[in-house]
Amino acid sequence: MNTQRLIERFFRYVRCSSESGNEKEFCLLIEDELRLLGFDIYRDEVGSKCGSNGWNIIAGLEGNGEPLLLSAHLDTVTPGVNIKPELKDGVIYSDGTTILGADDKAAIAAVLEAVEMIIEEGRPHNSVEVLFSICEELGLLGAKYADYKLIKSKAALVLDNERIGEIINRNPANIKIYFTVRGRSAHAGMAPEQGIHALKAAAQAVNSIKVGRVDDITVMNISNFLSPGKTNIVADTASFDMEIRSFSEETAQNHIKAAEKAVKEACKDYGATYEMRVERCSYVINVPDDSSLIDMVREAFKKAGRECFIAESFGGCDATHIFANGIEVVNLGVGMSDVHSCSEHIAVKDLETITEVIYHILTR
Repeated sequence: MNTQRLIERFFRYVRCSSESGNEKEFCLLIEDELRLLGFDIYRDEVGSKCGSNGWNIIAGLEGNGEPLLLSAHLDTVTPGVNIKPELKDGVIYSDGTTILGADDKAAIAAVLEAVEMIIEEGRPHNSVEVLFSICEELGLLGAKYADYKLIKSKAALVLDNERIGEIINRNPANIKIYFTVRGRSAHAGMAPEQGIHALKAAAQAVNSIKVGRVDDITVMNISNFLSPGKTNIVADTASFDMEIRSFSEETAQNHIKAAEKAVKEACKDYGATYEMRVERCSYVINVPDDSSLIDMVREAFKKAGRECFIAESFGGCDATHIFANGIEVVNLGVGMSDVHSCSEHIAVKDLETITEVIYHILTR
């Protein structure tokens, strides 16, 4: 492995700013490098749907057998402009004034470096497709709107997790619910009995809804409880938001019904009405531990001399939309640490490992 070239590639990528919504320059850079490696490239123009000047990059390199999709995201969180990467004792950091951008440019660097290694060696390799998405940090938007008709792969690896060796094969459905309770205003001093207290109804409902780890496979939370107004006026409007994450779609739906029931009963008690809006953020992912995809990843880590392990995560990533489009997928850790902070860093040995793992997967 050409470690110096790998480091230089990663430095080149993080120095090219690509905060969410402003990925254009990085898209152009990656297209150029994919083209030099022999990939056929398609611009998946989803920028207008995502609020971005960039686009998803879908590309393919012909090889042997069925293609495998490798996926990572092009965007970073802020502050991600004028990143100055520094190598200290085998670990890459920013200068402390910005993020580093290892999330997720370490993954993109590993993919392209692995492919370049294979081409240099003239080794036979499997067919490979890549999906590099935009606006992942804004809610997985690039992957949500991607044109999956362009993708032939039936199996995929998303490279967007921290711990090296981690294979995430289970993710929850993530559903947000927005409740608005309507009452009737009245003067709280002169005629309170003429009002319908939306705030009290909403508060009763919130008190009835569980939060935290509500069962073995579900977490729930409530936030943004609002009822702006004056102290001398009976509140005629109140609202709050909920989030449900569950590894079972059926269980998630049951919790949604229970939350709505709590709101409905509270509104009945006070004579209020309510409105409810449900927003789907992600779908359940469940890939069996003994799947051929996971066996392939395990074998690659073994060849790289590193341990690996299966895990589940309540976090979200592009894998949810890939899986929802009929592609078996797991999410791999690439070694990035303290992401979304100015302390973000990645060890060179971990960057080497994930590059080597991809190399072994593509040359199996």
